[in-house]
Amino acid sequence: MGDFVRRLVSGNKARYKDEELDLDLDLVYITDQVIVMGYPATGIEGFYRNRREDAKKFLDHRHGKNYWVFNFCPMKENTYPDSVFEGRVSRYPFPDHHAPPLAILPLVAREIRLWLDGSAERVAVLHCKAGKGRSGTMACAYLLTLDAAPSAPRRDGSLSAKERAKSRAEEVMDAMPEDEAADVASSDGQAGDDPIKHEITDGDGSPAAGASDGGAAQKPEAPSARKDTENSLSRVLELHTSRRMKRPSSPSKKLKQGVSIPSQRRWLYYWSLVLAHQAPPDFWSADPEVLARPAPKVRLTEIKLRMRELSGLKSNIVRAVNTLVDTAGLSKRTAATNSSSQVWASLARYDDEFVDKLQEWERFTRDESGAMGVRRKGADEMGGERFADLFREGKFDGKKMVRSFARMGTLRDEDIRREESEAEGKVETLLLRPLTGDKWLSIREKIEADRKDSSTSAVNVESEDASIYDATQTLKNDGGVVLDAHRELRVKLYLGQVFMGWFWFIPTFHMPHPRGSGEQRATLVLTRKEVDFAVGIGSSIIDVAVSMEWCSEAADVVSPPARQGSVESAQGKGEPTAVAATLQAVASGNVQGMAEAKQAADY
Repeated sequence: MGDFVRRLVSGNKARYKDEELDLDLDLVYITDQVIVMGYPATGIEGFYRNRREDAKKFLDHRHGKNYWVFNFCPMKENTYPDSVFEGRVSRYPFPDHHAPPLAILPLVAREIRLWLDGSAERVAVLHCKAGKGRSGTMACAYLLTLDAAPSAPRRDGSLSAKERAKSRAEEVMDAMPEDEAADVASSDGQAGDDPIKHEITDGDGSPAAGASDGGAAQKPEAPSARKDTENSLSRVLELHTSRRMKRPSSPSKKLKQGVSIPSQRRWLYYWSLVLAHQAPPDFWSADPEVLARPAPKVRLTEIKLRMRELSGLKSNIVRAVNTLVDTAGLSKRTAATNSSSQVWASLARYDDEFVDKLQEWERFTRDESGAMGVRRKGADEMGGERFADLFREGKFDGKKMVRSFARMGTLRDEDIRREESEAEGKVETLLLRPLTGDKWLSIREKIEADRKDSSTSAVNVESEDASIYDATQTLKNDGGVVLDAHRELRVKLYLGQVFMGWFWFIPTFHMPHPRGSGEQRATLVLTRKEVDFAVGIGSSIIDVAVSMEWCSEAADVVSPPARQGSVESAQGKGEPTAVAATLQAVASGNVQGMAEAKQAADY
């Protein structure tokens, strides 16, 4: 019964069957030395995930003391003492369904490489909760650093005899030389299948269509170098998918992606550029002169969201969810209507001290040769501090790791435009403009004061986070939200209190370079498929366009808005409750996506 439930929870992921030990585990070998598995659980959770004793039994039997475990779960999500695996555990926590601080990728890749280089018998065991997104991202981050293309493992307990025979046949076919025409066709097909790789530049190194609308042109890289980078990333992603995901029973069905969250795939593309030394100028520079200067700043001026007009059913679902959330006392905010004026965005980032510390360790452990995937010898301690101590007390991962610092919404009637076309039907275009710093605080204080003086029921009272439209009608746009160009940013979209989707990006990768003295603007355009968890109400999204411009160098001394510092925000109560996402999923009949929607909206 337990194995049946575990297989059910694993869904489309492949599993490893060890007949000798009579174990059926949510675990696969990506290569002979890289293992990815689900969380080793105890208690009730062990009934539907890998039982901790089973995972340890398997690893001990197969690899003795030649395995090292890499855990990507934050302390507030899942944790266990290092002694479970005899001290051979490293933690690199970041939230489920999210992109991590980018500096975690080289730190993980270097430690894995250092461990595996010690002996051909060693293996690295990566896990998060489900053993898919976060673990897959980090496995791919390591595999991208290898000098030779990684290959599938010799041992394979995740495939049946029939599947192994098919796999061997495919390997033989892949080894056969192709003519030039077939190679071109394959390249074109890949480009259409994976839009993430073309967000920043097209294959010829020029800025991608829709990626920039003005300013100095970015210096193009050599086409051959770009092609190699993309092919390497494609091979690694395909290898991970082929190993981690279960082959569909029908030939007509496509194999689901192993790393499927668009932002995580975007991070791997950034990382591939860093490895190829094609990152933006001064990004992660170790030059003391560059480090002494303030970080370059960009100004996020507006977000343009295009979405199809909600059907009557979806509108009623939004209204019902917002009402249920508030009347049930599940959120301190009150219900919003289904009006498009209630569409808003939250901007959020990781703790600045956390990211600074990670980047400091990245520079400290970087090999003198400049190889980004290699750890410098003797880089175990920095100023008497060990990297493992960074997460020892849960300082950065014992609470909410991603917190908002600004909101954006429609300010004027002209910020909402409705039109109709044969191709897209009825479309609403919304311009979301910034409400930051003191302006947002004043709005919040006014709403709270009005609430105290009002005896209106919860459904009609203004919401401090969700109903920003009416409270900000008289405010004027202040020119944009100042951002650190090199820092990770999350944009999270809402309709009232209903989560619509989010996306992570790093501004400098989408800006024109070199930075000049005149106006230099760029627009990052993402389709719905490039937005994370755009399901339910979010499926109405057509595309999102983020408009940015370089600040002058004199403005680099300006700091981005501070993140929410209240106890409530740190506890994860600064945004609408994730229950809204769950209720929406249930009401719309999307039961399969219910758990992921709730977990995604929790952060």
